Order: sequence, then structure tokens, then C-alpha cells
Amino acid sequence: MIRWSGFGNGWDKCRECWLAYQNNVQHRNSLNCFKLGIPIKSLKVDLKQFLQILDEKNYVGKYSLFSFPISLLSKGVIILYFSTEEEMREAISQLRQYVRGEPEEKWFFEKFVNVDWIDGFNYRRGCPEYDSKFGDWRNWKKD
Repeated sequence: MIRWSGFGNGWDKCRECWLAYQNNVQHRNSLNCFKLGIPIKSLKVDLKQFLQILDEKNYVGKYSLFSFPISLLSKGVIILYFSTEEEMREAISQLRQYVRGEPEEKWFFEKFVNVDWIDGFNYRRGCPEYDSKFGDWRNWKKD
């Protein structure tokens, strides 16, 4: 099981969205949920320093240092939450200097989380579990 540590003011969209998912309903929160992933191994600075930078910039998210056996494939990830694609892209431009351009763990995130990439950042809409019930996130309607 993956243990997450949250930071920022919290992302209050998950509970409602997950309850709807359990009832086979795609909640509109999933359509307005852009997740930006930063593989920890791709950081140019240490994790503690990067988390401090995220705090100073008032980002909301969570992170995990993966344990065995997942740690064989990835050290871990930081996930930032955004309501719009534009906000997410702005964050990439603000944080690009702290992230290596070509991640070593790209295969892991593409295979298990179904993401696209912009430089060293991966992203998607909604939770990965949603894809199996509601189709690939890339094909969801724009809200």
C-alpha cells in the first residue's frame, strides 16, 4: 500500500468524486482535476527543499516515497492538484528549473498511471482508476 503525505490547504474534491466512482458515476470533479506528477528521482534539489518551495508557492498536493516492491520501479512521486489545465501548465513553467527534463522512470508512470508528459512532468485528469470505468481520460468531455 502506498502511504501519502499531503501538503498545502487540502484538495476537497476527492471524497465526493470517489463516492460517485464507487457508484459507477463519473463525478464532474474528475473533469476539473488536473494532476501533475513529478517523479522524486527527477528532482534537481533534495525532496525536503522542493517541498519547502511548493509550500512557499502555496501548491496543494501529496507525495510518497514508495516502499518495496514498488520502489524497485520508482523512488516515489509528488502530485500537485489543479482545477484547470492552464493552472497546471503555469506550475510547470514555475517549477521547470527544479526538475530534470527526461525522467528515468517514465515507463512506470506510463504503464501504471496512464499519463502524458511535458518535459520531466507527467500529468493526467482524475484518478487512474477512473479510466477502467469511464474510458481513457484523454477522451473525457471538457467541462
